[in-house]
Amino acid sequence: MPLMISDATFNADGSLGFNDNGHAGLWGDVIMVNGVPWPTMKVKPRIYRFRVLVASITRSYRPTLSTGDPFYIVGTDGGMTPKVEAVQSWRQGTAERYEILIDFRKYKVGQMIEMRNLSNKNNVNYANTNKIMRFQVVADSGSMAGSISAIPTTLDDGGSPNPELGGLDVMKLTPDMAVAKRILRVKRQNGEWTINDETWEDVEASGFSRCFANTQPYSVEQWTITNESGGWFHPLHIHLIDGKIIDRNTNGGKPFPWEGGPKDVFYAGENESVTVLMQFNTGAHNGGRYMVHCHNLVHEDHDMMVQFSVGDSQNNDPVSSDYPVVDTTPMNSYPPVYRPGLAAGT
Repeated sequence: MPLMISDATFNADGSLGFNDNGHAGLWGDVIMVNGVPWPTMKVKPRIYRFRVLVASITRSYRPTLSTGDPFYIVGTDGGMTPKVEAVQSWRQGTAERYEILIDFRKYKVGQMIEMRNLSNKNNVNYANTNKIMRFQVVADSGSMAGSISAIPTTLDDGGSPNPELGGLDVMKLTPDMAVAKRILRVKRQNGEWTINDETWEDVEASGFSRCFANTQPYSVEQWTITNESGGWFHPLHIHLIDGKIIDRNTNGGKPFPWEGGPKDVFYAGENESVTVLMQFNTGAHNGGRYMVHCHNLVHEDHDMMVQFSVGDSQNNDPVSSDYPVVDTTPMNSYPPVYRPGLAAGT
């Protein structure tokens, strides 16, 4: 089951309100799941698997169950976790994805279980933002086909992407494989959100040629994201890659228990550093330019973004190379017929 968690603020007429608080972010007072404020989902006394996406503009969450029972983390942004972790709560920022199991077999029919929000530092909280949704247990019925019979302890993570081209299993990367180490410093400077003292305006001024890093296809690198912005957290999204978190300065040098799978969005909390191993797996093409940006959408929209290149930076040009496919299918016909997108300027 997908659970898309977001927050919003509404004007008196029901329209969406917006206030980015001086480019800091937007925190709504209404929590929604799949577009519904504080919903109640009916569940059978079975094990359920949920894919949780935070789709808020700014707010991060720390879900927990009102019963005190654990969630079981089975997947992260890019795939399954080799080891299943039981956690009382986990921290999740915008665009991060986690797959969890909840075991409803122990509850009685009619029982109501709340998924609550413990929140995190530097969120703006309101009277009811500590609530996410409720589960109501109903009598079991129907086929058990496809149901999970027990909480697993280990999982098959699916192996490596593009092994024929040199792709490695992300969760088997080790520091000795890294051919370079780099640091991404995120800051608030003179009212601007920056990455390594730069913004997307600097990239634009360079004719989109300025790159934080120039890497080679299928090389392995170690990047450390360091949050030097003080009282802010940043869910930093690195395009193209899945990464393995190997160090957190705020957790005794270890990833948090819920971070045991491949990730592409990395929560850099206040004054935190997180170190990631990644392989620049370009698939069948030869690389190009890719973005790194904060997924607090207010920060991103105010230029907290840089780019890196893989191989020939002229490939996969982010401005001009990816024109849309044009659908020329007559109305109501099937199967659809496509032709390539038009060239620039036509």
